[in-house]
Amino acid sequence: MKTGRNYGEVEHVQRRYETWMKSHERMSRTLLVMVLVTALLLVSFLVVLYHKPEPVYFATRVDGGVLPLVPLSTPFLTDGQVTNFAVEAVTHAMTIDFANWRNDMVSASRYFEKPDGWNNFLDAMETSGMLSYIRDHRLVSTVVASGAVITSSGLSEGKNYTWEVQIPLVITYESASEISRDSLLAELVVKRLPTWEAPDAVGVSRIVVRPGKGI
Repeated sequence: MKTGRNYGEVEHVQRRYETWMKSHERMSRTLLVMVLVTALLLVSFLVVLYHKPEPVYFATRVDGGVLPLVPLSTPFLTDGQVTNFAVEAVTHAMTIDFANWRNDMVSASRYFEKPDGWNNFLDAMETSGMLSYIRDHRLVSTVVASGAVITSSGLSEGKNYTWEVQIPLVITYESASEISRDSLLAELVVKRLPTWEAPDAVGVSRIVVRPGKGI
């Protein structure tokens, strides 16, 4: 009987040991899973902390359209886009109808940096006498441009990127009874501007028109 009791005690101890081992294995697996999850969370946190993407800022137009904010020290436009803009600006600005010259001038103002570029253009028109000539002689002026060339480009005073553009022009003055033409050379400084200020991201900051060979 004593031996049977010993066997029973041994079996009881063995069962308790097996139960403890199973519990230990479950706890070990649970602990391992927790360690792995914690390590994964830590790695994810470090990635987010040290690899945060640069914020991207946008401006919006009145109509809700999005305008990217680009540093003024970068070109943003290609040389071809700049020459196209310069040609469009000078032809639009110098195409004037005596009957609607105020509206024509207001329409052309969008191509210029404000206030300096626009005031420079107005002064040039008054100094040259072109505007008064059109008004006094009841003329309509139209401009044809070709061969726009960028003569230099780079940072202006270390802030804004600028281009200097030369454009040969032929301007035609037409009245009810006569037509006359002049050959001119326009020299423009096109300046990078904030997209929220100028939809084209550039504007004319200075324009000089002098006699030239034309087309």
